[in-house]
Amino acid sequence: MLFNNPYLYHPHPSLKVAADDICLYISQRPDWDKEFSKGKMLGVLLCRDASGRELILRAFSGIVNINDDSHYFVPPVYDLNNPDDFYLQEDEEISHINRQLANETLSSPEATQLKERRKKLSQDLQLKIFSHFNFLSPTGEYKNIVQIFGDAKRGLPPGGSGECAAPRLLNYANEHRLTPVALAEFWYGASPKNILRIHGQFYPSCIEKCSPILAYLIGQDRQGKEDTPPSVGTAKVLYEDENLMAVRKPAGLLSTPAKDTGLPNVETWLHQQYPDIKGPILAHRLDQATSGILLAAKNAKTHKLLQQGFENRTIHKCYVAWLDGIVKSDCGMISLPLCTNPDDRPRQVVDWQFGKPAQTRYRVIRREKGRTLIEFFPLTGRTHQLRLHAASPYGLDCPIVGDRLYNEHPDTSERLLLHATEIRLELGERIPLVFNDPSGFE
Repeated sequence: MLFNNPYLYHPHPSLKVAADDICLYISQRPDWDKEFSKGKMLGVLLCRDASGRELILRAFSGIVNINDDSHYFVPPVYDLNNPDDFYLQEDEEISHINRQLANETLSSPEATQLKERRKKLSQDLQLKIFSHFNFLSPTGEYKNIVQIFGDAKRGLPPGGSGECAAPRLLNYANEHRLTPVALAEFWYGASPKNILRIHGQFYPSCIEKCSPILAYLIGQDRQGKEDTPPSVGTAKVLYEDENLMAVRKPAGLLSTPAKDTGLPNVETWLHQQYPDIKGPILAHRLDQATSGILLAAKNAKTHKLLQQGFENRTIHKCYVAWLDGIVKSDCGMISLPLCTNPDDRPRQVVDWQFGKPAQTRYRVIRREKGRTLIEFFPLTGRTHQLRLHAASPYGLDCPIVGDRLYNEHPDTSERLLLHATEIRLELGERIPLVFNDPSGFE
């Protein structure tokens, strides 16, 4: 089945028209617009039936208190608003505890007992809800959210899983034997406080809550993970003394163990090569798609010194990258606050209110054929800092070539062209140590 990547796409022309029609329709329904204008992610799905006729399906995320007798939107997989079901009754019990807590001293024994009771009820209710969200795969198999996340080795699902527009649309299509062709999600109404959302603008499906469900519903391995090279190389020790090592990590290899403990990673490899080393080895990490130098410690004292060096900025890193576009200035500083997108992990966002400071110096090496070869010198170590500083319109507005998270037009034939080429240590009064890995994007 040919289907667009829900995490990186340009909306199908039919879906752009459909989104405009939905916005217009809602705006002409005052009772609906009052609800949706608070801010809501909506979704549209282009499908074909058995005769080849194209259909547009519509859905909203979460709960909206509207009268949809005409079935303009597809129904939720499980209706949390059903007055005859368990959810409203059990949720009211939790609300009753909240009202009791409002009249208690927070540190009192009674308050502690109430909070423990509330926590237990909330956890039990969430698992019970998940057990009622049953999704149909393209092969005709039903599984609930807990089973789907378990199969994907993702642990317990986060709250709100299964309530987004995309899973609703794909599940409805599977249940009605419709073939999905293209999916898109867009924002309607006011932007939430913790992240910028623009009315009418399209956004990728969320990864943390949706990726295992969408992979199950689509029937393909499109879980929002970064594509890795067909064959992932192994790490190589570039330098070694009695205390530390400099290790080359190839693109596609994890730095540390993932939830799926069977995946190869540098730290496990080092423990296998050096079984006498106890405790943590790596002092920092590189993204899975990034290649380059990692520092590893042979003992706890060195590990602590390395971590202090990163915290105190006495360890300096240099990266090289090819950017998709022409950077006009020859050098400069990027300072943009970053934080995790709570609705779309692992993506990060520029957030002026909640973001943590992130600074990167850069120097252009050369420009050719619509691309820029650049050196990055990060002064802080935020997740995806270089990738977002490059891609953001507030930064260089030139995403890294091959970046499948932040580049809207990635060259899928190329890996992420970001390489940690040099690390310089200035620890105490020792002569500075400089480690280089000139292999670049090999």
